[in-house]
Amino acid sequence: MNRSPLLLFWPVLTALILLALSSLAQKNYKVIPLPQAINSINEEFSGMSLSENRLYLLPQYGSHKETKLDSAFNIYSLNIDNVSRVIDGKDTALTAFKTIRVRNLDRLPDSLKACYEGFEAIIVLKDQVFLSIETNDKYDYCFLLKGKLDKKTGQIFIDPSHFTSLKRYPYIKNAGFESLTYLPAQNKLFAIYEFNGMKNGGQAYLIDTALTKEPERISVPFLPFRITDIQATDKGKIYGINYYYNGDYEAYLDNNILRHQEAHLKQLVPELKDSLNQNPDYLKEKTTYYARIVALENYKGTNWKSVTSFDPEKNNWEGISLFRKGALTITDANRNKKQLTTLAYFDFP
Repeated sequence: MNRSPLLLFWPVLTALILLALSSLAQKNYKVIPLPQAINSINEEFSGMSLSENRLYLLPQYGSHKETKLDSAFNIYSLNIDNVSRVIDGKDTALTAFKTIRVRNLDRLPDSLKACYEGFEAIIVLKDQVFLSIETNDKYDYCFLLKGKLDKKTGQIFIDPSHFTSLKRYPYIKNAGFESLTYLPAQNKLFAIYEFNGMKNGGQAYLIDTALTKEPERISVPFLPFRITDIQATDKGKIYGINYYYNGDYEAYLDNNILRHQEAHLKQLVPELKDSLNQNPDYLKEKTTYYARIVALENYKGTNWKSVTSFDPEKNNWEGISLFRKGALTITDANRNKKQLTTLAYFDFP
């Protein structure tokens, strides 16, 4: 039986329309161009924190990657009203920022400095600052530092004598405690390990803000891929970035704990089902990325829920701050010209 060319064309047209709608749905954020002096891929932004009308941006290696903790280390801050103006379309880009010098890092113990692999998260609570350090893969612990912010002089003074060690478990390549937030009701910091793919979930720590008590180890629910940052609301609900990078398959989906999670992921992440059905090796492809925001009802929650997904291409999303009715996010371009340094905002659905 001969079919009309038009009838044969409709399925193709429908597929193209659905693909276009999917792409539009994924790119649901507003890019906020950074000041030119801090928008290069060399900044490698790994975290941010919103406090008292300032948005603090943390470069993974401060100012100098090669000299580690023995050289100048700067972070930056933006006026959040200026960020709002870009979101609202009143300005096209940010032009002003403040540079904040971080002091005393060179006075940290040599044993800590020897394992240092960059900073991954920042929390600013008025004049208190907390910074998480990732260490090299051969070391069992990551670190959490505290310091005091002097707003008049634009400096953070780290206390080199008081810091906390966080034991990583299990061993996963390039995984640390990238996610850090503050829980107001508990007056505690909450740090989650980057890999939480164990059968019964992953691990996190409750940490007193004085860093004088032993961190309390607690469980968090199973979550595929990386969790690269979190932030809690005033009522304790936790939002986080759940990110899959195309080089993560062996470390995060085919290791000594997990083996080829495709069937499981079709249930956990329905958005990936069609792609995995069409191509069982979809997550092994060099062009495959995935990014979404997930939420946990509180730090004792038993199930992560998907909030929204967004366009991950060319962006290694590593920082989140809740803002307005959604979130600000920032990326670590990893000094890679194939990636972008992006500050973005999107509303939650």
